[in-house]
Amino acid sequence: MGIAHWDDVARGDDLAQAAGAAAVSLRRFELAPGEEVELPQRKTEDVLFVVAGDGDGLRAGDCVVYRAPHDAATLRAGEHGLTALLFATPAEPPPFHSGASEAPRTINVAAADSAYEGESGRWVLLARQAGAEHAGVNYGRLEPQHDGAPPHCHSADEELFVFLDGEATFELWPSPLGILENEAQRETLEVRAGHVVSRPPSTGVSHSLRAGHPGVSFLVYGTRRPNDVCYYPRSNKIYWRGLGLIARLEPLRYDDGEPED
Repeated sequence: MGIAHWDDVARGDDLAQAAGAAAVSLRRFELAPGEEVELPQRKTEDVLFVVAGDGDGLRAGDCVVYRAPHDAATLRAGEHGLTALLFATPAEPPPFHSGASEAPRTINVAAADSAYEGESGRWVLLARQAGAEHAGVNYGRLEPQHDGAPPHCHSADEELFVFLDGEATFELWPSPLGILENEAQRETLEVRAGHVVSRPPSTGVSHSLRAGHPGVSFLVYGTRRPNDVCYYPRSNKIYWRGLGLIARLEPLRYDDGEPED
């Protein structure tokens, strides 16, 4: 797992790459009142999240999806300045796409439907509701001392966590093989607002999140690969996304059942 804090990364540098991401990009823009900047022009599907401030009809909590392909976009800060995060996935338009630019779509986290909302907090599949197809930017809020998703790891998906406020503890769960053969132990990592944590695919190390005393709000960016396999170490479940199948397996050593020479 890689980690970086946006206060320690130079303006204009890629936060995801600073945190050790494999294929994900994340840029942070912090504009003074009236300042403007042209966003990078790419063939990717980009997702913009407004952290604070306003400008050109945007306000805090807005999620803007620039589907592939899209025209160049310019950010213009209003009277309160503008702080925004721009995520990009490697996905490109399909080969027989007309080539016409897709219009951006915007949704605000306050108005978006919740996948979960209750005692533990709130979970919103945000970018998907604004039309994202190749990746997701989800919003999470965990109340103090509550847990997020069960410990899990991905074979193909890459995830990127960006913490907006509060504090939390990341737990890293070693793979069953790592426990059986190397006696690997669980680890923890303390995070706070401004931290960016990358979870590249195929590490075999699962992660979970527990909110600290003030609670925590965060974004999770995921690449949504259709061939992804997700493993849950606490329950020994495997989820094949493309098949819509969840099953439980028994972890074994590499040489289990093999005859000795």
